Amino acid sequence: MIPGTVVNTREAVIGTLLLMGSRVLEVMCDGAMIHTWEDPSITGGRYSAVNDATFIAHHIHNIQQCAECGKPENVEHNVISGDTISRYKVRFLQLPAISNTSIFIIFDFLSAKRVGKVSEDYWKLAIDAAGDGLWDVNIPSNTISLSDRWNNTFGYEAGKIATIAQWMQLIHPDDTERILKQKDEYFSGNSAFYTSEFRIRCADGSYKWVLSKGMIVASTPEGAPIRFLGTHTDITAHKEAEEKYYSAAQMLTKLINNLRDGILVANESRKIIYANQMFCDLYNLPDPPSALLGMDIYESIALRKPAYKDPEKFYRRTIQVLENMEMVLGEEWEMTNGKIVGRDHIPLVMGSGSKGSIWKFRDITIQKNNEKQLADLRNFYEQILNHINADIVVFDPEQRYTFINPSAVKNSELRGWMIGKTDEDYRLLRNKPLEFSRRRTQIFEEARATRKNIEWEEMLINRAGEPEFHLRNHYPVFDAQGNHLMSIGYGLNITDRVLAQQELKTSRDTFASAFRDSGIGMALLSHEGMYIDANNALCDILEYSKYDLQQRSLQDVTHPDDIRIDAPYMEQMLQREISTYNTEKRFISQKGKTVLVSLTMSLVWSNDGLPKFFILQAIDITRKKEMELELIQKNTELEEIRQSLINKVNQLEDLSHIIAHNLRGPAGNIKMLSEALLDLQEKKHKEDVGQDGAFTEEEATLLIHDSSMSLMESLSTLMQITEIKLNKEIPSDNCDIPAIVNDLCNQLQGVILEKNATIRRSFGAKTVAYPRMYLESILYNLISNALKYARPDITPEIEITTANVNNRVQLTVKDNGLGIDMVKYGARVFKLNQVFHQGFDSKGIGLYITKTMVETMGGHIELHSAPNEGCEFIVTL
Repeated sequence: MIPGTVVNTREAVIGTLLLMGSRVLEVMCDGAMIHTWEDPSITGGRYSAVNDATFIAHHIHNIQQCAECGKPENVEHNVISGDTISRYKVRFLQLPAISNTSIFIIFDFLSAKRVGKVSEDYWKLAIDAAGDGLWDVNIPSNTISLSDRWNNTFGYEAGKIATIAQWMQLIHPDDTERILKQKDEYFSGNSAFYTSEFRIRCADGSYKWVLSKGMIVASTPEGAPIRFLGTHTDITAHKEAEEKYYSAAQMLTKLINNLRDGILVANESRKIIYANQMFCDLYNLPDPPSALLGMDIYESIALRKPAYKDPEKFYRRTIQVLENMEMVLGEEWEMTNGKIVGRDHIPLVMGSGSKGSIWKFRDITIQKNNEKQLADLRNFYEQILNHINADIVVFDPEQRYTFINPSAVKNSELRGWMIGKTDEDYRLLRNKPLEFSRRRTQIFEEARATRKNIEWEEMLINRAGEPEFHLRNHYPVFDAQGNHLMSIGYGLNITDRVLAQQELKTSRDTFASAFRDSGIGMALLSHEGMYIDANNALCDILEYSKYDLQQRSLQDVTHPDDIRIDAPYMEQMLQREISTYNTEKRFISQKGKTVLVSLTMSLVWSNDGLPKFFILQAIDITRKKEMELELIQKNTELEEIRQSLINKVNQLEDLSHIIAHNLRGPAGNIKMLSEALLDLQEKKHKEDVGQDGAFTEEEATLLIHDSSMSLMESLSTLMQITEIKLNKEIPSDNCDIPAIVNDLCNQLQGVILEKNATIRRSFGAKTVAYPRMYLESILYNLISNALKYARPDITPEIEITTANVNNRVQLTVKDNGLGIDMVKYGARVFKLNQVFHQGFDSKGIGLYITKTMVETMGGHIELHSAPNEGCEFIVTL
């Protein structure tokens, strides 16, 4: 039996196991939270929590901290019984071996002292001595008494805080409502005791966390509280530590819960004490991890047994691991759903010496599939390498063979023997000279040191005693960290090429002069397309030396897009379908320059009817093609200029029609009025001139003035339109859009105030390279129109926004005004002299000019509108 007081934090049941020194005196347990124990070492020393409910109220914070943090809490508790004060050391701790949800309270008797009648002042001093500040509230008088310990703790002078109102002002504003609620719960009887944690402002302005515990010590006959007494314990340091602890605990919990591995932990009794969500997901368990807590591990094994492809083998092996407490790493098990699970088992030795287990499970299906795919891929590439007609071998960093294809060693048994051996081992086996091995070892070390491919030629004697020539390459491979992983060796039998070169040498003297000194590029190619020889002209064209070209094929120096040009023609020549062909193709020079040539290729046959070599002739036509392209470009530019001139002529024709239309009316009026004036002058001698004429002289003069002003206005408008249409070279400014909008709003401030308009602005793009004059005119027209054509029945609202759209600045001006019927007027919105609302001072030219300016600068304007729904102009600058 474990001595102490058991507090079950889940079921709120408190049982008491009392310890005096090392003796258990009495055990009681009930659901009413009543604690009773007797101390026989003290005469009459009976103590009951029924009479001293402050024990739980005073130490509930320690119980909660122990439950939440799992760390022991140690305090000293004084019991005043009659004329005796007993001191106990109280320990609060968890014992997981007994219960994970209970707190054990152990009382160790320290001392007892008779002091005669214990006065109220005495036990107040005792509380102060325990390190807690005492508060005493007189509810009817709304006053509070605070102990010296309390004043010293918070830095106040004695008597400074005397009323409840003054005391409440010290409480942190965020805590006030909660404290009052907890006090009311206690006063109403809904809470057995009063306890709270909150912050109090110290005299220096800082705040301290306190644990407040209290009880009603006096009430009216009707039960109304009169006196409320309690203590404040400074828990600031504890709160700071608690916050750090919770932060770390939450981090670790989150880390474990988010592991990609399933975790299962069992204690010494083979009970599950922890499981994470990944474990449940791995086995498709419907319940959360908490449902597994307390389950016997053997029950869990039986529950998961059907999930495995070989359930009996899984069950037997798992029981064996548990019973022997084996360390297991990397076991793999196949499941019925096709998954492959890897598991580890780690035996645990806990602080008490008892043993538990940690199981770790992970889904390695993808990993195993990847390994299989890698093996399949390796086999696939080995099959490819085995069918390549070239000698291919792979060495490890110790120059041991790890792969040999059949072309390099045809005997499969010998190939198998050579894996893991060196070239020297092979030479010794075959009783061959070691000279080649030593040379290859030097090349191996040189390639590894320089980290470069090394190429060389070897001459071997075949079984028929004939010489063979082989081109060898040794290529070292390194990982990202610079570690040597392997070396790849590959070789080609170039005997035919070498022999062909030797044969050609006999006729080179007669052919060399014409070939060497020719003004066009010439080369000889083997029937495989390898360069055998090249003259200086071709070397100059391709910027290769002759030797470099001789190490390459025709395709090696051909532009990637033109590689397929030669193959069909060369095949036709090899089939004797054609004897020569001519084409244009591109080469890549050694310096990376693209060279366009006119290529002529022919094939020379040997006397025995076999193809001997190709003769290549190349003329560099790069500059010629460039000049042709320049000519085409110039023609294109001329065509664009021609179209531009046509467009300007068309625009001028449009302007002439506009001028004829717009000036006909004012000019006719002037003519008619001038004739009327002449008539008036002839009739001046008559007395009834004013009665007989259609106009008086003054009226005619005013009308002529109005017509001339209209004529001038039309001319000004037309000149402005003409200047915009024909002047596309106007320089751009770095326009500050918000500043321009602000200036325009200031200019229109009178109208804005008159109409009580609201203008909202949102500038996603704040600057734009654009002629400032045009941008101001565009914005002025759109904003002033939005104000002019506002609906009279609602408050005008105008929204001006900018944004970057497809690397262009997009300007939007949206209002809630009268709008335009786009069905009726959509095709005419941006035409000249179009008026859509009667009763306004409008001439119908603003939108036309706006559109002209936008399109002149390569932009676009569109309108979305409907009657009484406002207008939204979207301008792409």
